[in-house]
Amino acid sequence: MAENYAWGMEWQWGTNKHPPLFGWITAAWFRLFPIGDGAYYLLNQVNLATALGLLALAMKRILTWDKVLAAMVLTTLGTHFGPDSGFKYNANTALLPFVAGFVWSLLHAIERGRARWFVLAGVFAAAALLTKYYALVLFTAIGLAILITLRPPLVPLLKGTAVTGATALLLVSPHIAWSINHGWPSLHYMHAAHEAMDEIGGFKAYVVALLGALGFSGVALLAWGASLVRLPAAPADQAPRPPRLGLSILGLSVALTMLAALVQQITPVSSWLIPALLFLGWALVDLTPTRIDSARLARRLYRLGLAYLLVAIVAAAILDRQYRAYPATPAYALPQRIAGDVTRMYRDAYAQPIEYAAGTFPLPYILSFYSPDHPHGLYGFDLAGTDLSESPWIDVRALQSGNKLAVCGSLRFGQADDPACTTAARTLFGAPDLTRHLLYSVYDPKTRQLGQQRYAVLMWKPPRAR
Repeated sequence: MAENYAWGMEWQWGTNKHPPLFGWITAAWFRLFPIGDGAYYLLNQVNLATALGLLALAMKRILTWDKVLAAMVLTTLGTHFGPDSGFKYNANTALLPFVAGFVWSLLHAIERGRARWFVLAGVFAAAALLTKYYALVLFTAIGLAILITLRPPLVPLLKGTAVTGATALLLVSPHIAWSINHGWPSLHYMHAAHEAMDEIGGFKAYVVALLGALGFSGVALLAWGASLVRLPAAPADQAPRPPRLGLSILGLSVALTMLAALVQQITPVSSWLIPALLFLGWALVDLTPTRIDSARLARRLYRLGLAYLLVAIVAAAILDRQYRAYPATPAYALPQRIAGDVTRMYRDAYAQPIEYAAGTFPLPYILSFYSPDHPHGLYGFDLAGTDLSESPWIDVRALQSGNKLAVCGSLRFGQADDPACTTAARTLFGAPDLTRHLLYSVYDPKTRQLGQQRYAVLMWKPPRAR
């Protein structure tokens, strides 16, 4: 999550991994709130609340409020939207409010037939694309689902789609221009970060990805199934069954995600389906038999949701108590200490702030976020763009003349201070003026072992201090 801030503070139209919008949102958020973990978690809670609110408004176009409530509770029982791990603000979770807003505005546009709703859908679409390219898969699934289930008049829909597409293209065009100028780094990262599909392991990869998505959905599926047991039937209702739009969106999203992986010849992973699972609760409500009393189902699910929240809070308290009882800090919990110690070390040596931080990933981004100097962070040492560790947001001339250091090491227990990193730093910046080492006692909860975590800090004398 620290890299989101490091990207956003540059206000560039792209990064070496993703489009820029969620980085901008992170940086803008910390213009308003103190930079720290608590405010970062709050950002994602606001993000999730916005997504769920827009999703509820979208569902209300088709479902009754009791069914909307049931769908909302089921959605928040999904692993990535609930109290157990729904605190990570990244490209997947940042995408959620824009996708929900796209569905809401598009349903309004189809119902009302007014151009301004299609324009709003285009704004949401552009925001989603500026967050993650995977939004294209979701747009396709949503559009096909609306065509199949709602069957709107084709000509007005085509005209509205043109308005939506033109609006989105206009807003995304600066990012397209930036990407062309920088060689589409986000697309290269996609292929570099995911294994190429092979004929033998391809089918297994699809199975593993789908089983992972089922794992994310497990609590919601169990709660839904258990709530249907011995639930009284509703009085006979002559109204036609609402179209199963949520079920269609979810099914098509999963199918198109797998198809996109096949077309790109990369191995699918279950985390890709996190944005698609935003429609899980809606899909389960669509699958609920019509004879079921939806109001009673909603009340039962609501009680189950509160019980689940209570269990999650108790589990968190137990885990926190165990964490505090560790004989030393785990290696993964060192970022704030490293950033504080490195900053003090540099200021003691040169009485100046750090302007640029390089080193082993993700240590430069950790310094960007946790250091009071908030230096610009590099993703590696290749600034010429000869490989995918290029940092296209860095001004190379300013870097060469600025205050800089490199921190080499790992946040994984027992790993050394990364000699390859120190070699790369010397190659890029020359021999350092000072080299210091940080040594921390750490504890590995998995193996229950104590150890030493070592970091090399290479510092170059600021030009103004020479």
